[in-house]
Amino acid sequence: MGQKNCHLLFVSLLFLANISYAQAPKPEFVLALSHSVAKVHIEDKNGQHGVGSGVVVAPNHVATNCHVIANARGVAVNKLGNSYAPIALKADWHHDLCILKFDDLPLIPFEFGETAKLQYEQHILALGFSGNSPRPVESFGTVKALIPLDDGLLIRTTAGFKMGASGGALLDYEGKLVGFTTFKSPGRHGNYYSLPVEWVKKLLEQPDISLTTQTERPFWDVAEKDRPFFMQVVQPMQTEAWATLEIISKAWVNVEKDNPEAWLSLGMAQEGLLDLEKAKNSFNKVLALAPKHSSAFYQLGVIAIAQSDMGEAHKIGKDLAAIDPDFAEDYNIDLGLIPKPAP
Repeated sequence: MGQKNCHLLFVSLLFLANISYAQAPKPEFVLALSHSVAKVHIEDKNGQHGVGSGVVVAPNHVATNCHVIANARGVAVNKLGNSYAPIALKADWHHDLCILKFDDLPLIPFEFGETAKLQYEQHILALGFSGNSPRPVESFGTVKALIPLDDGLLIRTTAGFKMGASGGALLDYEGKLVGFTTFKSPGRHGNYYSLPVEWVKKLLEQPDISLTTQTERPFWDVAEKDRPFFMQVVQPMQTEAWATLEIISKAWVNVEKDNPEAWLSLGMAQEGLLDLEKAKNSFNKVLALAPKHSSAFYQLGVIAIAQSDMGEAHKIGKDLAAIDPDFAEDYNIDLGLIPKPAP
């Protein structure tokens, strides 16, 4: 069975207009945005050095992932050749989001956006110190999933980032902060996950603390049974344990009936079990909730090919082309609807 954007493994990263055709921000605009992203340096309890990224979210306040600074015996933020030591912090260990507080930090905060206004396939920009780069590295991509988690929406994108990008900025094309780059899935076509900006809004209202001692593991690093559903489906998806995936997905759908990712997971399980009509119903439910969900279109195309419905397969290719031309080309090549380009 063809599977696009469905296999996941979570990795810590310390160290309507047609949105598909949105024009990328100009380099000078990206450069201006990068001034509000700083490198976070830490010294751990063993004297080892590590780096992550930080985002200016308010005057004298820089947000980063808690796993960047957890249990560190020394923390500093570097920008434009200068080093700044925090005087306090705020911590939401469960959501892996911490805010460093400074006395006199000469950096301008980002304007906040809203994750609720994001759309599937919307173009976004990630900025962070991927690969311990000397300056913020930009990465462009699209929103692939908006996953309800607690009181926010976790954002899955195709905007790539590497070690060192933990705590970086996820921005819309207006330059508004919508999330914080945090973890990724492996492989050439890996997916990238960002925490919602709404979590930092609430954290800014919490009292300061003075210690970096971690008091709780982040949600993505707890025992398998305690992880959110979107993480519980990882192993059965990767091992093609379709019956197990169906059980988990049904429980997920029962809890979150309006979550397109839950229905996508259920559809994948049903497709794997060769119950194609049920799978089609589940994928169409995805599209009813998220009309631009390219992975649901893709799987419906796979089913169309399996049922020898070439007309439907070509129609889906046209629908995808209106949403994401590059993904549509992959779809058409993968399903044999157009010849593979010559090397």
